Amino acid sequence: MSLSAYTAIANAETSQDSPTPITVTLKSKKQLAKEILVELGIGKQYDLYFWNSVDISTGNGSRTKFSSWLQKTLARVAGWKYVESQYVARLESDFSEVELQELLDLAKHPLMKKLLRAEIQAYEETGEKRARLLWKAWDDYNSGKINVPAHLWK
Repeated sequence: MSLSAYTAIANAETSQDSPTPITVTLKSKKQLAKEILVELGIGKQYDLYFWNSVDISTGNGSRTKFSSWLQKTLARVAGWKYVESQYVARLESDFSEVELQELLDLAKHPLMKKLLRAEIQAYEETGEKRARLLWKAWDDYNSGKINVPAHLWK
């Protein structure tokens, strides 16, 4: 199966004597997968989640110029552009073309877009609390309050 798009031509007759060609562009699984990821904002979410690393490393619940810079730097050097092809490949292998088209249609639905915006907003709104909790967990681990189970050291 080719990963490139191809065009199917269907003839529709508007009268008996003059057929009018209709061009239908079919998308490859790769194109559908990429479009789904864009519609769902997966790349933006992936890069946004670098805040977890920033939060655990800085221990500051508020967004400072430094923490914002660090999050953007992590996204630039280890972000979405480095893993996008793996996400596309996963969708291609796990879903049929029909399923990918259904997912794309769902991703474009206004209610789905609203849900995704709400999820991102909730993530951003919980940033300070999450940062404090992550820092406390890291501090507790380093001070011996959180013990690693013995079987994990083997």
